[in-house]
Amino acid sequence: MAVFMLQLAEGVDDVVEAQAAGRTKSGEIVLESADERGNPVRIRTYRPEAVTAVFRRGPGDSGSYGWIPQPASGTWWCY
Repeated sequence: MAVFMLQLAEGVDDVVEAQAAGRTKSGEIVLESADERGNPVRIRTYRPEAVTAVFRRGPGDSGSYGWIPQPASGTWWCY
C-alpha cells in the first residue's frame, strides 16, 4: 500500500491509501487497490479539473520521507 495526497481545486487536500494511482488518457486521476484475488479495483476517480496536484509519500533523494510530486500532465501510474 502507498499513501497519496491529492490537492483539490476546492482548496483542500485528500489523503488516500491505495496500491496505485494514475492519470488516464482523458486526464482523470484514479486510485486502485486489489481484491482478495489480486484483481484491480478502482476505489476513487477524480475529474481532471478537480485535482491540481498529486503526491506520493515516499523516500526522497536524501533518504528521508516526504511528498513526491507526480507528473502534472500525460498518462502515468505510480505504485
